[in-house]
Amino acid sequence: MLKAKIIFALFYDLLLLFAIWFVAAIPFVIWQGEGFESQPMTLLAFQIYLLGVSYIYLSYFWLQTGQTPGLRSWKLRLVRTDNYLLTRRDATIRFVLSLFSIITLGFGWLWLWFSKNNQSLHDQLSFTHIVDTTDSAI
Repeated sequence: MLKAKIIFALFYDLLLLFAIWFVAAIPFVIWQGEGFESQPMTLLAFQIYLLGVSYIYLSYFWLQTGQTPGLRSWKLRLVRTDNYLLTRRDATIRFVLSLFSIITLGFGWLWLWFSKNNQSLHDQLSFTHIVDTTDSAI
């Protein structure tokens, strides 16, 4: 059941992240003007900008409470393997490693189904895991 809750929380957070990208894109599009996507360097800058927005959004929640809105709604929390909240370094490592999970077309998330500890590949490599807060008083 925990694996399914993790996936549902991921989709919930992804939906919220799409909305944030939409709002964050407005100033960039106004600044660059129409057709900026046809310029390779500007398009790369835009993609890096959206990655930065994503990092700020996710790391804020990871560092404050360990719960993004998706994790909170499913009563889950992201913690280090020693059950403490992530540090800035932990959050950065997890974010970068999660990009590799995405680049490999979700392989890092598929790893969750084969892991005994309910960890995605980027969670295992960054020494983090998602716990169910209804099971314990973390």
